Amino acid sequence: MNFMDCLIVILLILLLNIFVFTLFKKYMYGRANAAMKFLSLNISKDIIWLIISLIIIDKTKENFLFIVICFLVASLLVYIPVIKLINKS
Repeated sequence: MNFMDCLIVILLILLLNIFVFTLFKKYMYGRANAAMKFLSLNISKDIIWLIISLIIIDKTKENFLFIVICFLVASLLVYIPVIKLINKS
């Protein structure tokens, strides 16, 4: 996999996660069904990210493994703060 492709995939997931978390904190947090709204927004974001990532990278086993690892790490990084915020309220 090309280094630039890896960098684009990683930066894209980071920017999308920051965008989703900001939307959650600003508009959804503290309202009814905030967790479900976040979940639907996050799933939509993940589908968009996956489609763009699959367009960018070559279709090999190594690249697929890279995308899976990026997805898992990025999901943990966005779900942990959201769960902590929801548990506080």
